[in-house]
Amino acid sequence: MNLLRPLSRSSAHIRSTQSMNTISSILNRRPGVLLGALAGLLLTSLGAARLAAQGFNAGSNGSLGDVVLAASTNIALPPDGVLHFASLRVESGVTVTFTRNARNTPVYILSQGDVVVNGSINVSGSRRTANTGGVGGPGGFDGGNPGFGAETPPGNGYGPGGGEGGTEGCCESPRVAGGGGFGTRRADPNSGPTYGNPFLLPMIGGSGGGGGTGALGGGGGGGGAVLVAANTRIVVSGSIVANGASQGDGFINSGSGGAIRLVSMVVEGSGSLSVDDGGNAGHGRIRIDSIDRSQLRLNFNGHPNSIGSNLLVFPPVQPTLSLTEVAGSVIPEGTIPGTIFLPFGSTTNRTVKLRAKDFGRSVNVRVTLTPDSGAKSVFDTTIDNSTVNPAEKTVDVVVPVNTKVTVHCWTL
Repeated sequence: MNLLRPLSRSSAHIRSTQSMNTISSILNRRPGVLLGALAGLLLTSLGAARLAAQGFNAGSNGSLGDVVLAASTNIALPPDGVLHFASLRVESGVTVTFTRNARNTPVYILSQGDVVVNGSINVSGSRRTANTGGVGGPGGFDGGNPGFGAETPPGNGYGPGGGEGGTEGCCESPRVAGGGGFGTRRADPNSGPTYGNPFLLPMIGGSGGGGGTGALGGGGGGGGAVLVAANTRIVVSGSIVANGASQGDGFINSGSGGAIRLVSMVVEGSGSLSVDDGGNAGHGRIRIDSIDRSQLRLNFNGHPNSIGSNLLVFPPVQPTLSLTEVAGSVIPEGTIPGTIFLPFGSTTNRTVKLRAKDFGRSVNVRVTLTPDSGAKSVFDTTIDNSTVNPAEKTVDVVVPVNTKVTVHCWTL
């Protein structure tokens, strides 16, 4: 049942008696949204425009109307991940979660009026199951799959900061299953590296922990990414949570924390923002962009954060790095990362084709091949996007056989 739909401003309140409702809606797609989960595009800076109070527009078309969430709710994200509110209020005691879309985009909450969070917005990653790694939150990355005996080694965590698979749970052994990295990383040998930038432009989530064997199981999922932007005001008296999944029992192969960004003329409240690592991985990133921070009393829980006045939600020109072909199979632009499965006896020498657009310079790129079982492979290259736009590049890779392999590309 579709409970959230475009309504008039006077009748769009939702007061459900169920403990958990599924909200789904086919919304207007906002063109040009950069999908960090697809391209993994890591920029050092895009710059931003400081806007006057009367000029700031978060980009919402208001199609969902004024919404009050009075019961814990799961929202099925539209294809671009963008939710267009006239205003949004999350009542005390209410938890809002999200179902990932096919492209695993971040969550973009845009509002023409106030966004008030008295309850909780949660995009955290999940813990492993018996046979798989944990699932990343929206815009975050999954944990590596567990190993099963000598013939099926554990897989690496997914994402640019994915932890390496291993057979030990702690702590400085070269065989340890590492936690994911993002804003920070652990010092353990196989923990994932840091990536991204303090501006959270573009939005991207946390990375998965490496898979293990036996009781270690799969890696924890990375925390997701959520951007909240409002024309008028954001008030957080409750919490916004983008934690990586903890694996418990002292194991360090947890997912890294994700990303939270708040953008409005006024950001205030004494609630909390959490991009925790689940206890044994890297923390995520927090960014607040606002003009009036006089009533800002938020608790960042010691996580990496930055505060500025860059009221820019979606950059007008968004450099993109895309996979266009994997081992002869075309990857439609704007879809999920490419995958390939080669049966025994296949030729392992293959090619991956990339496209860089709107960088205006040469771009250093990393292609990663992450199999479900075994260590990932890394292939670095450079694409000259200074004179040709878009610019394309073919990269020679070696693909392992008899396991599904996920192909990502990132800028360095």
